[in-house]
Amino acid sequence: MNPDRRVIVYPNYIDSEKTVAEGRRLPKNLAVDGPFVDEILAACKTLGLDAMIESKHYPREWRPKGRVRVALKDAAGKPMHPDIPDRRTLLLRLADAVAKDPRRLNKPKQSKPDEGAGGSGSGASGSKPAAAAAPAASSGGSKKGKKGKK
Repeated sequence: MNPDRRVIVYPNYIDSEKTVAEGRRLPKNLAVDGPFVDEILAACKTLGLDAMIESKHYPREWRPKGRVRVALKDAAGKPMHPDIPDRRTLLLRLADAVAKDPRRLNKPKQSKPDEGAGGSGSGASGSKPAAAAAPAASSGGSKKGKKGKK
């Protein structure tokens, strides 16, 4: 099959950490945390779809992750898999398959760093210059916007 007739799936499409503006195409509760291209490819294989990885990056993402081209329909235009007739259904099924991937289930959860603990050391020293700079700005160093007031 001609690769140009395949559907393109970027990891951002099913990533729950992304916003809709950043490329997520599924509701957050149905999407997956940080999917990888190889997980999407494995999900395509488990669904019985012909797929291949391309080393292209998502246009809205500066860091290249890759993309997967999936053969959704055959040369005659009929769906390859009767349960997956369109892109939306494909994305839903891929997100479900990636979430159930055994490699993902066995992966230990990484705790996110606590924002309060990291900022307490630098926050105290960082707030002093900001507090000192605030009175200097309001002391009238700039006369812009004070026309007619004395």
